[in-house]
Amino acid sequence: MVLALATVTVGVAAFGRPDRACPVPTADALPADASAVSARFERRLERFAPRGVWVTIDTYRNRISVMRGRKVLRDAACSTGSGVLLKDPSGERQWVFQTPLGERRVLNKRKNPVWKKPDWAFIEEGFEPPRDWSLRTDDFSLGDYALDLGDGYLIHGTIFQTLLGRPVTHGCIRVGDKDLEYVYRKVPYGARVYLF
Repeated sequence: MVLALATVTVGVAAFGRPDRACPVPTADALPADASAVSARFERRLERFAPRGVWVTIDTYRNRISVMRGRKVLRDAACSTGSGVLLKDPSGERQWVFQTPLGERRVLNKRKNPVWKKPDWAFIEEGFEPPRDWSLRTDDFSLGDYALDLGDGYLIHGTIFQTLLGRPVTHGCIRVGDKDLEYVYRKVPYGARVYLF
């Protein structure tokens, strides 16, 4: 005989009273119309969904998706942080090249972005970082567009398109030319970006 309710004795460690029982519902105790429960759950869940266009970045699979509600507008390969540790030869500084996880927003969008190379970019190549900031200008590595996520992290292009789909960046999200143009045009200022 199938019981609608199973009884579980709760131990002393949990509530301090071994004589108390806590009812746990079984599958038989669920409503007969599971689709009604599912529909109610879907409606509640919908309240928490981002509005408008938003972006997900899967750092494990190295995929970027542009979404509207629950609809995928574009899904493409990208590259995210390598996780590599770089130490300054002086021993005073170090950098870990990881893409940050969590929620961010598109703070700014730029055409033809220019990169002011930080110290680590020179140290990684075995050079002393120049003191003259004009020698740090790079106007080709970021591609045609960039979306600023704050704290120096960007969604941008790459001259290394054959490496898309692999974790090879210094923390930014690299995207191929056609996909990057789509992201730039479709994703508005202030759009939510979820990195996981």
